[in-house]
Amino acid sequence: MKQETKGAPMSDMTDEDIVRAVRGMAAMQAEREKLAERVSALRTAVSPEALAERNRFGEAMAKMDAKLLLESVEVLDRMGMTLAAQVCFSLAKEEGLAAAACPTI
Repeated sequence: MKQETKGAPMSDMTDEDIVRAVRGMAAMQAEREKLAERVSALRTAVSPEALAERNRFGEAMAKMDAKLLLESVEVLDRMGMTLAAQVCFSLAKEEGLAAAACPTI
C-alpha cells in the first residue's frame, strides 16, 4: 500500500538541486559557527563596548539559527523527507517561526 505524504516526492529534486541545497546549508552552518566562535571569545567581556559586540554577534547568531531551521524545513520537505521536515517545523513553531515555515507540511 502506497503511503501519501504532504511533501514533494524526492524525484522532484535533481541531483544538482540536492547538491545546491546541501552546499547552501553547509555555508550557512559555517557562517553560524564563525558567529558562535566570536560570541564564545567574548563570553567574559566586561567593557560596554565588548558587551555590545557580544550582543551584536549573539543576535546575528540567533538570526542565523532561525534561518537554518526554516531552510531545513523547506529543503527536507522538497527532498521528500517529510518526517524530518515535520520535526523541524514543530521546533520552528515552538520558536514562534512557524508562520514563515514551509506551508506544505
